[in-house]
Amino acid sequence: MKNLMYLLSVVLLIACSESELDDINETPPDLGKGGGTYSSDVILIIDDLEGEKIIIAGNAVKQYIVSFYRTLDDNLLEFKSTEEALPIIMEDNEGNSWDIFGYAIRGPRKGQRLRATQSLMGYWFSFATFYPGLQIYPDAEKGVNDGEKITGTGNWLVPESEVRSGGVGRDGIPAVSTPKFDAAGQLEFLADDDLVVGFSYQETQMAYPHDVLDWHEIVNDVISDLDYAIIYCPLTGTATAWNRKINGTLTSFGVSGLLYNSNIVPYDRATGSNWSQLLNTAIWGEKKGKKPKNHMVLETTFSTWKELYPTSKVMNFSTGYNRNYGSYPYGDYKTSKQFIFPVKYEDRRLHEKERVHAVRVNGKVRVYRFLSFTGN
Repeated sequence: MKNLMYLLSVVLLIACSESELDDINETPPDLGKGGGTYSSDVILIIDDLEGEKIIIAGNAVKQYIVSFYRTLDDNLLEFKSTEEALPIIMEDNEGNSWDIFGYAIRGPRKGQRLRATQSLMGYWFSFATFYPGLQIYPDAEKGVNDGEKITGTGNWLVPESEVRSGGVGRDGIPAVSTPKFDAAGQLEFLADDDLVVGFSYQETQMAYPHDVLDWHEIVNDVISDLDYAIIYCPLTGTATAWNRKINGTLTSFGVSGLLYNSNIVPYDRATGSNWSQLLNTAIWGEKKGKKPKNHMVLETTFSTWKELYPTSKVMNFSTGYNRNYGSYPYGDYKTSKQFIFPVKYEDRRLHEKERVHAVRVNGKVRVYRFLSFTGN
């Protein structure tokens, strides 16, 4: 552990000594602490991406953005926001009320669920380097290198020379496979503005704090008959949930210690294959080219999560490992324009570390900013 922290300190020192980039968007917008500056109501954006009709719902103060397809059972639904209490966020033209995870809480479709888009929250730079030229809503302008394809080399689906060591070996950052939980309403070790990754399955809701994920990156968990892994990359700020059954074989995921474009490369313990979180694909090994089944996650603040699901469970610090969970391990990385590890493309239309919601449809990505959900 001391070696890891020493390595990080050295890398951060080197990064901070490099020349600064242009003074564009010096700091990412901080919309979560406005205290009444913005509307607290949900704001809906109706959009069309690659011919697919989608809806994006968000709130800048409560720090959440979610997105769904508007077609269900071949019917195109028309949505409007609602003034009801969370977790209900919208209603439709059929008289259904929908919650933040896309479940119909009441109405003729009660019990059905909207199909979530393939989307992630994360730092702007991560989507810009993986999907160069992507659009930023509502602008139609695209960035440079639009449509450039990734070409693999050697036995990799990506350029092998761009897969780099993060400074630790396989399992040098230990995944957690026996997480422990407390009731959300009884936790005292999280601040209201701490971020959590929320997950919902059937009647169960769980949350995983960034404070833990920053140190472990992967949590292998199970709810009822669903085996899944929460995979979080602190360098790109992206969280996903993958089904741990791949082609019918149950596995768990670990941290390989490798990075591609500064993004985590998990490996599955059944075959040792390496996967890319942001490409959502195995990029090396027996499972090369396979895609995991994704499950929706919700990233928001702990205070909003408690408002949504006050009786839910939240992962606590009893991981079996000795870590300083109250301390962020990467210094000022969240707000700095600097990177610890290089990325292929840099797009300066936004601050590198601005948190955005990226939706991917048919290989194309569009980004939605919290600024679009301020109510102004």
